[in-house]
Amino acid sequence: MMSNYFNTIQFGCSLPLQNPHAVSVSMPLLQNVIDYEEGDKTAIAQMQSGYPRFFQNKLVEKLVGFVKKRHNISSEKIILPIASLKAKSILEYLVNAEFEYVQEEDCVFLILDNNPQFAKICRDYIRNVGLLISSRKAEAVLYQLGQITSIFSESKATITEAEKIIKKVLSKGYSNVAEDTILLTNCGMNALFAAYETIVNHRKPEGRNTVIQLGWLYVDTMEIIERRSTISHLQINIHHKQQLENWLANNHTKVATIITEVTTNPLIQCVDLPWLYALCQKYNIILLVDSTIATPFNVDVLPYCDIAVESLTKFACGNGDLLMGAIVLNDKNDIVKEVKNQFKQFIIPAFEGELQRLAFQIEDYETRVNKASENTIILYNYLKEQSFVKEIYSVFHSDSITNYNKIKKSDAAFPGLLSVVFDKELAFYYDKLELAKGPSLGTEFTIAMPYVYLAHYDCLKSEEGKQKLFNLGINPELLRLSIGIEPVELIINAFEKLLE
Repeated sequence: MMSNYFNTIQFGCSLPLQNPHAVSVSMPLLQNVIDYEEGDKTAIAQMQSGYPRFFQNKLVEKLVGFVKKRHNISSEKIILPIASLKAKSILEYLVNAEFEYVQEEDCVFLILDNNPQFAKICRDYIRNVGLLISSRKAEAVLYQLGQITSIFSESKATITEAEKIIKKVLSKGYSNVAEDTILLTNCGMNALFAAYETIVNHRKPEGRNTVIQLGWLYVDTMEIIERRSTISHLQINIHHKQQLENWLANNHTKVATIITEVTTNPLIQCVDLPWLYALCQKYNIILLVDSTIATPFNVDVLPYCDIAVESLTKFACGNGDLLMGAIVLNDKNDIVKEVKNQFKQFIIPAFEGELQRLAFQIEDYETRVNKASENTIILYNYLKEQSFVKEIYSVFHSDSITNYNKIKKSDAAFPGLLSVVFDKELAFYYDKLELAKGPSLGTEFTIAMPYVYLAHYDCLKSEEGKQKLFNLGINPELLRLSIGIEPVELIINAFEKLLE
């Protein structure tokens, strides 16, 4: 029942409710978010779930406990669960080390000496590039081992049809591309990493080892660029066309790829994509676009980029109960055509249970996006009239709307995200807001996230960090709203109650 989410949901409850595969968690008070970020053990113990790349799913945790006992692994050792032997070889390539490990079915458990610094490097890479065991895989293994008595009951497609269904829907969204140009991965960050690493490796021999980050991107994307590029160039303002044109005029021969998001997160800005792609084609630069936020059913990205990546965890899934990703190739580009078979060396395939679940959910992708768009427009028009709202970040902003109009698929197609700054400090309104509050986005239920607190908490701990955020145009008190498909009156009512 959607109405269950328009309440104060107890801290630590899974979002979606009562789902062992949930990728979000209820954080009804800003203090809950702070406690989690500060590593408060009491708070963390109350959490039934969290975003899996940052918070270990309970089924994975149970499997690690079993492996520790079965293999009699010393408590002084650090155990890192990863998806497979392939995930192990990718991590070994990234950190230039070999690992001791044990296997359970085809899940792999790395055994590290107690070196916290090295363990952190490994954990960060596992998170950044998505090498983790999926919750449904952990569940299947625990069931086979007799450690749990049943598998969570949920609607799924058959395994024989699953991949076909997913690719068919994505093909429709992405300009009816051939299904063999769609590569599925175990999560969105693995899609981004595989695309990034393949292109950058391929172009290094040409002396093209510079990566351009256009805009303030998702935290893990920025970390991949930071860790994996020889040289990177950052341009925060996506609207300063002349600045990028001038820089490229002098440096284009060194550039392998430009990475950007359509639209950006959390400011929901839209770059002039046709202009950017023409610039990339002029200089033989690969344009890699993350289309997660706008979605392929709202905007036409593939005619204006070489590679699109998407986190299917978000709007494609709609229920917030799995991780998956996709790479979509524009094979009109000769370089992309040339490396088409090289992406898979960095791809972690999705577990069949995740494929089956997504195949069931993705059939409603277009309908879900259309309804969320409709609600977003109505909510935007409501919020902009409210005295308690100081600022709204969205594609409706004057610097983005013209760019967005060039690629939108219809007059009603808008990303289902808004970011809001209130007239008082965030906690005052956040704590009172009666709807789902926690990480992630793209669910059929509306979810509010104190973005900076969850994505860039370290910046809030110093004046220097806060200044950095303001220089980027990101207000630390910003609340990001992922708009669901509920009757829009319920969403508006949650904000009306703030006035009482």
